[in-house]
Amino acid sequence: MLNNSIAEKFEEIADMLEVLGDSNVFRLRAYRRGAEAVRGYSVDIASMGEEEIGKIPGIGKDLNSKIIEMKVTGACAMHAELMSKLSPGILQILKIRGVGPKKVKLFLEKLGIDSVSKLKAAAESGAIATLPGMGEKSEKAILESIQESTHLKERIPIKVALPEAEAYVEYMKSMKEVKKCEYAGSLRRRQETIGDIDILAIGSDSKKMSDYFLAYPKVKRVLVNGETKSSVVIEGEIQVDFRVIDESSFGATLYYFTGSKQHNIQTRTIAIKKNLKINEYGVFDGEKNIASKTEEDVFKAFGLPYIPPEIREDQGEIEAALNGKLPKLIVESDLIGDLHLNSISELKMDYGILARQFVDIGTLKKQAKEIEKSGLKILHGVKIDNIKMLNFDLAKIVLFSAISSTTDEIIHALQNPNVKILCDLNGKNDLEKIIRATKEFDKIIEVDGNYGRVCKNEGVKISVKCDKYGIFIARRDWIEAADVVNAKQYNDFIKFL
Repeated sequence: MLNNSIAEKFEEIADMLEVLGDSNVFRLRAYRRGAEAVRGYSVDIASMGEEEIGKIPGIGKDLNSKIIEMKVTGACAMHAELMSKLSPGILQILKIRGVGPKKVKLFLEKLGIDSVSKLKAAAESGAIATLPGMGEKSEKAILESIQESTHLKERIPIKVALPEAEAYVEYMKSMKEVKKCEYAGSLRRRQETIGDIDILAIGSDSKKMSDYFLAYPKVKRVLVNGETKSSVVIEGEIQVDFRVIDESSFGATLYYFTGSKQHNIQTRTIAIKKNLKINEYGVFDGEKNIASKTEEDVFKAFGLPYIPPEIREDQGEIEAALNGKLPKLIVESDLIGDLHLNSISELKMDYGILARQFVDIGTLKKQAKEIEKSGLKILHGVKIDNIKMLNFDLAKIVLFSAISSTTDEIIHALQNPNVKILCDLNGKNDLEKIIRATKEFDKIIEVDGNYGRVCKNEGVKISVKCDKYGIFIARRDWIEAADVVNAKQYNDFIKFL
């Protein structure tokens, strides 16, 4: 996804500017805010036009031009210019856990450190400990961070991270001292990729709980071993951070560590206007903690209804909550039909469409007999990915895969009366044109990426994949049951077709 690449460039620009001594806090903040806005945006920028890019919340003219530059050329001139003033090793140092731009600037100016190898040598010699604001403890922490390899890893896909997080949480819950345990962070917001896994817990014995966390069978390396804060690397080179917190502040801490950063900034602004203060321990009126036990309490203190984690991205959710217009996000139980079956045995819903990839006419005829014999509410369909196949009357319900087609070929396919559903959209296509055509020809888009909110806003009919990841995508895109055709009852769906 291009968004992640652009966000990383913006973060690196802000870091390099700070290392080079840029004191314009508003400029630095604009790039960091821009990185958050782009990473959390629900549409892949690779598929957007310039006009759409200009509407991304939190992006000014300067950053907008750089986004377009990176989309068109794959590079950023400003990033390259800053890189020419610094050693490439500076960016690698900035990826080390616990080492930010201020420390990098200090290391560079005082000791000439411009690579990880030089930093390691300085720490081993004791030179880091002599620097202002450092010390032996900080020096040891830097060496531990260098020794771990996770800081150089790519972000982890949710389909890899989620099972690991769920298994770790279940492991912690099996301990009698643990009263409650949940994961937080970008994983709880169901982001497409995550940096690491954050786990929060409350219980009766923080020391025993932390020891139990470190004893998890998949732990490869222990990074931090503390009574209330621990950090490990598990199999697959995934970093997992663990915190034991007070029961009275669980809601506030869960809210704080779920993020996103920009969403939290917005609620902090609301707090200031109400003469309140918010942090990971609660919402404070002066010295009095007025909301901390549950997330609902935290939102209530701001005069807001509960905002689901999936849409806490500073993309209009605060305004929607203030105006009573928060969507009632779709849940798995809302889905009644599965519109993309590969076999009859896959049907777990009330009805479905059997639409295997086209092989030949004989196989398709055999499929029709299978459906008839089953006696189930299954419609006869076929999936194709070549517009030339549309010259034949293969089935009355065709799923057209956009995976290898041009934008023009996809629009041509949408004009065929038998094509009912468009699937497998990707960043190579002109999403704006395709969505307009889908609406014009009254077709369905199977949402399998970050374009559902655009479809919803344009009034395009949406289908959602019948698994938890399909639901995650839909919820991130503000989709409600009313927006989804396979949330219709069987008779209503037949009439709709």
